[in-house]
Amino acid sequence: MSEDPNRRQQPSDEQQYYGQPPPQYEQPQYGQPPPQYGQQQQYYGQPPQYGQPQYGQPQLDYVGVGPRFLAALIDSLIIGAVTGLLSLPFRDSPDTWGGSIGLLAILYFIVMEATQGATLGKMALGLRVVKTDGSPISWRESIIRNLLRIVDGLFFYLVGAILIWNSPLRQRLGDRAADTVVVRRRN
Repeated sequence: MSEDPNRRQQPSDEQQYYGQPPPQYEQPQYGQPPPQYGQQQQYYGQPPQYGQPQYGQPQLDYVGVGPRFLAALIDSLIIGAVTGLLSLPFRDSPDTWGGSIGLLAILYFIVMEATQGATLGKMALGLRVVKTDGSPISWRESIIRNLLRIVDGLFFYLVGAILIWNSPLRQRLGDRAADTVVVRRRN
């Protein structure tokens, strides 16, 4: 049996009328109460909240004080060896070279983390520095987090350790200011 071509067809539920806006997904309809206090709604197209993984991105494995201390120890040995070799020409005037060691150490951390995402010590332990959303850090984040290393390093890094122990994302002061975290590398 054939249909009458002059008969107007009714649109199905799947079809939309021309000129009508598409349906809005995951948004409350008019007249419905807002979500309960304390419940967050994730709307389509919105970035995830602070510390939440992006869609399809695995959860980041935040690193605590122990592995970070070992990475800092390795970095200290490397910096000590390099500055020891570089100081040989200045052995007759130690005052000239003394202040340069601190500057060289800060530059080492800034350059390595901005270009490689990790220092040699972190690389040896399979760690890296990323933004809280998991993306690589830039020069800006590297400079901020490493200039604040001076404050975190007070009392033999006790200030930094206390902040890491009390942070759900295991962040020291420099990480909090730069919006970065130290994580284990994915294999």
